[in-house]
Amino acid sequence: MARRVSGAPRATPRAPTGRWSVWKYNWLAHHKVMAAIERLRPHARGLLLDIGCGARSYEPVFAGQIERYLGVDLPSGPYLGAARPDVFARGEALPFRDATVDSALAISVMNYLPEPARLLTEAARVLKPGGVLIVEFTQMLPHDPALHDYFRFTREGASWLLERAGLEVVEVQPIGGLMARVGLSWIAALNRLNRGPRRVITEIPVRLLYIVLQSGFELLDRLTADPREPLGILVVARRRAARG
Repeated sequence: MARRVSGAPRATPRAPTGRWSVWKYNWLAHHKVMAAIERLRPHARGLLLDIGCGARSYEPVFAGQIERYLGVDLPSGPYLGAARPDVFARGEALPFRDATVDSALAISVMNYLPEPARLLTEAARVLKPGGVLIVEFTQMLPHDPALHDYFRFTREGASWLLERAGLEVVEVQPIGGLMARVGLSWIAALNRLNRGPRRVITEIPVRLLYIVLQSGFELLDRLTADPREPLGILVVARRRAARG
């Protein structure tokens, strides 16, 4: 059952990880996702429904592009921030009428659902004919220990799921590549070292190593990235117009 958030005014949404915040954990993945979203941003319009909005990190990216942003997430979501969702609901059971949304967004969601096709079907249902879904499909990102992580997707698998849901693929944007994936493994290893009481000693050296490793693997990724081996893909898919 969905629950609309009410009461105190909503906090200002947290800006996404900065483009040059290379000292932050997993910057290597976050900035690549953000760059892909910025490239596909022009497809969004009107009312944008962010499914699995978390701390509403992507709301500022669409400022000036859309008329209204509406965030949906679970009250138990591990990445909720001070800027709360507008509605608490599951992505597989959206509490909106058919054909009422112009655009939808689903970032870092699909691999955490045991039945990901249900979210795509719901997104297609609430989109107006001709409306677009911008959705990320993970292919090689590391497992997230904070959530149940079920699936990885190839480009062909993602396209098949979207077509089955009544959505037509318009554009596909690869996100990163194999060298970025290797870099993320190194960053995860450093993060495991930088915990507990010893963090007083390790914090600064680890942050410096983040800068060196993430900058280096970013350069290697730019030089060697293969669209067949991305961290994931960002897809724009359009709801087919109703046939008369």
